Amino acid sequence: MDSVTTHEQRTVGNNARNLVVCDVDLSDIIPEYLEGKRAECLQIRELANGAACGEIRSIAHGMKGSGGCYGFPEITGIGASMESAAIAADLQGVRAQVALLEAYLDCIEVCYE
Repeated sequence: MDSVTTHEQRTVGNNARNLVVCDVDLSDIIPEYLEGKRAECLQIRELANGAACGEIRSIAHGMKGSGGCYGFPEITGIGASMESAAIAADLQGVRAQVALLEAYLDCIEVCYE
């Protein structure tokens, strides 16, 4: 069974929300996964301050591989872009991808079916 059944964007009040409908079998692990991505954002920001591109690349590679598995292709795309930036030692690009991921995480709404 595909872990994600739908993705849609909707507006709640003045805020756009990204609705992701996931398989109910993942309901125990999705919140922890998303919190892990938030923690990785903080970690990557610190690593970028120290220009630790190898470590950033490793974390971003994991994002690239895990996003789709959990039903979040946006995380996969951001991870791929961040990995490329880290390989190029483009810390500005890394920081831009972290900001993009944080914005995505801030407006995601997960429902389970």
